[in-house]
Amino acid sequence: MKRFRTLLKWTLFAVVLAYVCRHGYSLWQKSDDRTPLTPAGSAWLLLSAVLYVVSWLPSVWFWRALMRAFGGRPDFAASARAYYCGALGKYIPGKAMVLVLRGSLMNGRGSAGRTAAITAAYETLTMMGTGLLVGLVLAPLPEGVPGRDQRWLVPVVVLAVLSGLPVIARLLSWAVVKMSPPDLVELDDAAPRDRDAVASRGRLVIPTWLVGAGCAAFLISWAIQGLSLGVTLQAVDQPLHWAEWPVWSGAMALSTSLGFAMLFAPAGLGVREGILLGILTQAGVDSHAAIAATVLSRLVSFGSDLLVAGLLYPTFRRRMVQPGPPLAK
Repeated sequence: MKRFRTLLKWTLFAVVLAYVCRHGYSLWQKSDDRTPLTPAGSAWLLLSAVLYVVSWLPSVWFWRALMRAFGGRPDFAASARAYYCGALGKYIPGKAMVLVLRGSLMNGRGSAGRTAAITAAYETLTMMGTGLLVGLVLAPLPEGVPGRDQRWLVPVVVLAVLSGLPVIARLLSWAVVKMSPPDLVELDDAAPRDRDAVASRGRLVIPTWLVGAGCAAFLISWAIQGLSLGVTLQAVDQPLHWAEWPVWSGAMALSTSLGFAMLFAPAGLGVREGILLGILTQAGVDSHAAIAATVLSRLVSFGSDLLVAGLLYPTFRRRMVQPGPPLAK
């Protein structure tokens, strides 16, 4: 059964990637405007990479706030190092390695390893949920999608989310416990092994105000990532129209969130590109520029993740801080 699931994951990944590549190649052939990347364009790409790295700082803040809510004492620098280094785990199919890496790197640095890993899962689910909401509200959706031209639904959805934050907090807590891999118990010997019991005691319920603060933090993240995409479009000779910033943010939020949700695709490879390419062409971007920006956006994110992790990992010091209290006794 395990081999069958592995085979199915890789088959789905290959099919999605092949389809996206074929669709991209078809669009590329239809376009006559094939402006090469210039030195000025390379400078814009460098700015795009800087914006991409900065865009995750609100996520670091939220993750650190979650650990502190469970009695941890992590400082921002250690949290940032663990966050960026752990991001490399998303390039492994299944993406659970993100949680394991971040938990392992934070264990003994102001937080228990299991606490850090579980709060990292909570941060990830909040990121995906906020990204889906931002994408559905801001990104131009294809024809036939219900509510596509009914913009009055936007304030209704936002109001529903705000009023439902207490319920959302509990649902996220339950989902975090269910999605946490069993390997997390090895990160902290003091952590309980019965994950359902932990949830039932309410130890994983995050304060409602903190959930709201996390959603606000991710709005900032998606806005900066949208600007990163806009700068990438400028690199391929597309005019930088600030009025399109919401569209860029919606495109990055929706494509990144749905790509991350597809566990069979490492870092959402193929899925993210297909969604991003579809949104950009739907928004009226030239097909050649849309393809180039989609590919370059992936290269920017992968190169930034690799470079930042490579620079930060050697700066980890010996574990001097005792872990915070366990989630439950």
